[in-house]
Amino acid sequence: MRLVIKIGGQALDHEGVRRDVARQVAQLHRRGHAVAVVHGGGPRLTQTLAQMGLPSRFHQGLRITDRTTRDVALMVLAGYANKQWVAALETAGVTALGLCGGDAKLVQARKLAAKGCSLGWVGIPYRVNRRILEVAFREGIVPVVASLARGRDGQYLNVNADDFAAALASALKADRLLYVTEAGGVWDAKHRLLPVVRRGEIRQMIRDGVVRNGMIPKLLSCARILSRGVGEVDIISPSGLLASVAGRNRGGTRVVDRAETR
Repeated sequence: MRLVIKIGGQALDHEGVRRDVARQVAQLHRRGHAVAVVHGGGPRLTQTLAQMGLPSRFHQGLRITDRTTRDVALMVLAGYANKQWVAALETAGVTALGLCGGDAKLVQARKLAAKGCSLGWVGIPYRVNRRILEVAFREGIVPVVASLARGRDGQYLNVNADDFAAALASALKADRLLYVTEAGGVWDAKHRLLPVVRRGEIRQMIRDGVVRNGMIPKLLSCARILSRGVGEVDIISPSGLLASVAGRNRGGTRVVDRAETR
């Protein structure tokens, strides 16, 4: 299968979790799956900005990104975070290639407009050149991609990693898109795990406050991607990657296009 795995930024700063996720990705690769990894690094970016005396502001789960924040994001995401994941995968026994969306014209983006708020240097992907990823797959390499892209003017844009992973999954016609997140799935207002979320329910869940903060762009990405040829979207915990792909004790939340059962 073709798998796109988006790893949440929390895993970056927990060495044990990072090592375990890398081990599972390596096993999937050795089992013959073509795997592309997408990562963010939001918590580390927030920490770095704070150390520099710079604030972090968000709008509906998206980081408001002025030019300075964008430059720090380049340093943290395409630098530290990307190379940490490459090192973890190489240690787990696979050959990994670190990239960001600005490399080899992998992902092009346009500035994202938000009602009532200027997001600054935040982008939404509109074009993916999958050629470099196809080369990596043929050579038995796991591409590890930081969620930054270039705009029409050549400037870098900070892209929400969920949207970024969805764009890659669509371009690759992936069999599965898996979001690995500390939350381990979608939880309702009574803190009950929702095993299935239907695409038509998502906007109402956001309006009702059932989902908040970073889960909002994640579910909106799921809603968009289900109509673009990706076979399945799962939101799972870091420990559940292998089981989810194998279809055993899936856990987490499956996001589907219409009513269906597990």
